[in-house]
Amino acid sequence: MPNNNDDDMNYAEPKFSFAPIMDAHIQRAIARLGPFTAPGTDGIMNIAFIQCTDLLVPHLAPIYRVTFKFKVYPDQLKSSTTVVLGKLTKLDYTAPGAYHPIALLNTMAKILSACVADILVYMAETHNMLPDNHFSCRPGRTTTDSLHFVTKYIKDTWRKGKVVSALFLDIKSTFPSMMLGQLLCNMRMRGMLAESVEWIRLKVTGRTTTLSFDRYASEPISLLRGIDQGCLLSGILFKFYNADLIDICGPEGNEMVVTFVDDALLLACS
Repeated sequence: MPNNNDDDMNYAEPKFSFAPIMDAHIQRAIARLGPFTAPGTDGIMNIAFIQCTDLLVPHLAPIYRVTFKFKVYPDQLKSSTTVVLGKLTKLDYTAPGAYHPIALLNTMAKILSACVADILVYMAETHNMLPDNHFSCRPGRTTTDSLHFVTKYIKDTWRKGKVVSALFLDIKSTFPSMMLGQLLCNMRMRGMLAESVEWIRLKVTGRTTTLSFDRYASEPISLLRGIDQGCLLSGILFKFYNADLIDICGPEGNEMVVTFVDDALLLACS
């Protein structure tokens, strides 16, 4: 597994300069919150942030900015509660697959992650850090766009009298299975700032979750790999994680890879 702190790695030059989180980032992140979703370990409802945005932003902004300035990420923001819900279509509750875990994240951490995600998405698009065939979690690359893109490729191939073969891939347990070292290495290779990469490392390392089922609550469990499923950073981070998959196409131009989060479509014409 690559080591993002290895001085021997020939990383790409950063494609942009560091800029701190601004009050406007926090205000936008709060405005997008669902008002009455279940709170995380801090017990603070989203509606409290929504109703008191003007009062809280001046206090949240210095806290968020200091996580970058002093390279710290509080342990309180790394804790979560995982609620275990039974699936209605699974009647055998002795099987692990009959349950659906829902992660309830710290609300302050969710807002901070949303701010950082906005910045990373903007910089990735501005400086062309991700492949064009990477859809979802990016502006102008929706589900409909991906369908139009694939449809046009297939029909253009048919018009040339050729045949298209397709291979669909779906990665199971995508976000919890990500390897942190590979993620950080990929981000640096594509021109991401060292400050942002180090912040991601601090955020992901040392996380804990408490399993909650009926009235039972477990002791905190360490999360040794992956990123949080419900974290707003998960989408853009996975883009960097599997972007190299698109680069496997041959130089002849008769192959193409289209990805939509964890779903990959490999196309070949002949």
